[in-house]
Amino acid sequence: DRAIPGQPAGFYLKNSTEGWEVYQCTSMVACVASDDAVTRCGPNRDQETLSCARCMEGYYQVKEDCSVCPEGGSSSLPLLGVMVAYLLLMGATYYICNSPVSRVATAYLSTSVSFGLLLTAVQSLSVLGQMSVQWESPWSDIMEVLTLFAFDVELLQVECVVETSPMRRYLMRILVPSITVMVFILFYAASKVVCPMLKRPVWEWPKTVNSMGQVWQALYITLALVALLPFQCYAHPNGQSSLTKFPQIICGSD
Repeated sequence: DRAIPGQPAGFYLKNSTEGWEVYQCTSMVACVASDDAVTRCGPNRDQETLSCARCMEGYYQVKEDCSVCPEGGSSSLPLLGVMVAYLLLMGATYYICNSPVSRVATAYLSTSVSFGLLLTAVQSLSVLGQMSVQWESPWSDIMEVLTLFAFDVELLQVECVVETSPMRRYLMRILVPSITVMVFILFYAASKVVCPMLKRPVWEWPKTVNSMGQVWQALYITLALVALLPFQCYAHPNGQSSLTKFPQIICGSD
């Protein structure tokens, strides 16, 4: 009799007080075939994390693999770049959403409407990217980029900048709408000082609130997707279930 059972690829064996328990992994690369109790996960993955769902310290998730973090401060550049683009976009939203109303379909108005339709289409595609489907290239690369529109920050190498956990990663996603409101409030307050210096009209509060609502409306699909993440589970052979996005979290556990 084997004291340590063999682990097939795609499954994770955990020794508990009741014996060996079998958990299904979301990736064949994360959980590898093994005949010992030490090697349960693929390269650069934390062997102690359930379902091998976490990279080792100094590595970050890229698709199904764990890549080494860049040396120096270059690991924070993707995150800083997205933050700067986000702030610029929020500032531009105020002027786009509050432009003078016209019954003539100007080029400016047509561009704004087209951008709104494009954003809706991109969010719809990002929903497909959250499904457990093995996309082939080049769709796999496209779906990876579209995860940013679902507030998924894995692509930004956040694990290389700050220590992350499933709770922190989910909070980063769910707090984006609240942060958006705070950004508009700060921009509104800053306009009282900056706009007179630049001889530009200060921001008006009704138009600021209108901009907030426009952003929330535009991101409705993404907000609904993020809100439902804690309720999306998949079953294990041992009768338990894990969150699809965070396999190391057992559904219904504290």
